[in-house]
This record gives sequence, structure tokens and C-alpha cells, in this order.
Amino acid sequence: MISFSSYMNEWLYGNNGYYRAAMIGKNGDFYTSVSVSKFFGGSIAQYIVKLLEQEKLSLPLKIIEIGADKAHLIGDVAEFLSSISIGVIEECEFATIEPLSELAKMQKEAFLYRVGHQLKIYEKIQDLILNKNESVFVFSNEVFDSFVCEVINESKMIYIDNHKVLWRDISPQIKHLAKQYEIIKGEIPVKLEEFVFSLVNVLNKSKKWEFLSFDYGYWEARNDINLRTYQKHQVENFLEISDRLENFYQKSDITYDVNFSLLDRIFTKNGAKKIFYTSQAKAMIEMGILELLEKFSENVDYSIYLREVGKIKPLISPMGLGERFQCISFGG
Repeated sequence: MISFSSYMNEWLYGNNGYYRAAMIGKNGDFYTSVSVSKFFGGSIAQYIVKLLEQEKLSLPLKIIEIGADKAHLIGDVAEFLSSISIGVIEECEFATIEPLSELAKMQKEAFLYRVGHQLKIYEKIQDLILNKNESVFVFSNEVFDSFVCEVINESKMIYIDNHKVLWRDISPQIKHLAKQYEIIKGEIPVKLEEFVFSLVNVLNKSKKWEFLSFDYGYWEARNDINLRTYQKHQVENFLEISDRLENFYQKSDITYDVNFSLLDRIFTKNGAKKIFYTSQAKAMIEMGILELLEKFSENVDYSIYLREVGKIKPLISPMGLGERFQCISFGG
């Protein structure tokens, strides 16, 4: 019998874990904003340029993605940064934080092929070496919803024995976290505080920094179990498939809603400053996706422009990813 967090860790990150060969996109198990349009990464590039113009960041600049999968997003950011700015990309260093060796290799090769620049790979945040002469911009997309968690319901928590769900008494450690996080029922991300502490501690060694993250979730804890799997774009409630977990184990994604107020509390407790929190739609508009689209329209045929508009709509539509996903930013 093992804790659910150990089971989830093996499910996603073990030797045969799902993320070592995850299928993302239209023909995969699920799609993200990165899959929908390159302008998602383009809007991040536009935002970086604005931060530089406003002197909230400065050159030289490290640009780092956490959870980069196959490096599509950081590649989009670099390509747009090259096309919309002059002399910036030459003073940027691109890197990812990637503990999975299979993905690290793919990221490095894909980025070099697309952008013509070397991509540095760090296995963990603590490996980053920063100094007071450089700024750092860190971003992530759908990372926090993949942090391993325990699942609780008041005084009980889930354990797993041979792919079977067992409800047992909550451990003292998780009971303490549940009280601290004000969660009665739902998911408890057990490594979140360790991650934030390490991230902020490292970033504070730089001149200026900002961390930007997009994820699916809500401001407050829902106090409900929303753990679910994604396989071939089919969503299954974890508890409803608990009698056949072996059919999904390491073959599907497993995720849950992010509690953004919890992120805020932990980041600010570690000395970070919240810059903003809003829907993905509003964030992308404020970051400059429409300005970017206007520049694009001046250099392409109208039919190509309309095709890109169609791709962007789900990212900023109240009925699409734009409202279901949230964006939060911290700085120091």
C-alpha cells in the first residue's frame, strides 16, 4: 500500500511515466493553448518586450520555461521575440527546467533546429546560477496541475494497493497541510511549498525577475475532489474509474484544478510580490496579442490572417480556453 502522491508520481514521472512520451495536441490525449496557436507564445514575447521597454526587466535576460514538454512554447517565444524586436534576442539566454532526460534531449534538439540557438537544460531549479547583473523571466503553462498530490475527504485520505483505492485515516503531515491550506475535501499538492521556496530563493539572486504562469483552476479551493484523467480527449472522473485504474495508469494524463489563492499565499510568504491575477483571455489581451495580430496582418495575405484569427479566438473567448484558464504573475 502506498500514498496516492507516490502512485501519481509513478503514473506521471516514473520510468514508464506518462509524461516521458505524452501525446499532446489534436491527435493526442489533450491539447493546450500552445497547441492551438503560436500566438500564445507570441503574446508572451510581446509582453517581454513591454517589460524591457518599461525597464521592469533589463538586458542581459535569461528566459526560462518550466515544464516545456517538447519546447514548442519556448520556441514560439524565441521566434516572435526575434521578429518583433531589434537587438534583444542576441542578449537573451534560453533555458528550461526539465528533470526527464527524454524530454530534455528533445527540447534541446527542437529548439536548436527551430531557432538556431542553444537551449540550456537544468534538471532542477537549484541548478540555476544567477547574478545581480542579469534579469530573469520565467514562465510555465499547465505545470501546477501536474504537481503530485494527496487526496483527502475530511479525516480520510486515499492510498493505493495494486491499483485499488483505499480510504484510510489522514496522516498527521497531510492533516497539518489541509488545515494550513484550508482544504476539507480535495487535492493537497505536497511539494508546492518546496518548489516555490527553491524558485524564489534562486530568482532573488538576480537583478530583476518575473514569473508568469497559466493554468486551469480557480482563485479559491473548491473543497471537492476534481481529480481526472485525459485520454484521447476523453475526460474521466478519477473516482468513477477507481475500479479500473490499471487501464489508465501511465497511459493517460492525470490532473486537477489549481487553487490560485494557495499559490498566492505561498509565493508571497516566500517574499515574492503578486503582479496580477486574471483570466487567460484578459491577460493575453493586456500582454498584447491583438497588437501582435495587427502587425501580422500587415505582412501576410488576408486569408492567412483570417486563419490565424480563427486559431486565436479560443485563446481569448469567454466560451473557450480564455476563461477556463487563469494567469498569475509574481515578481521580485
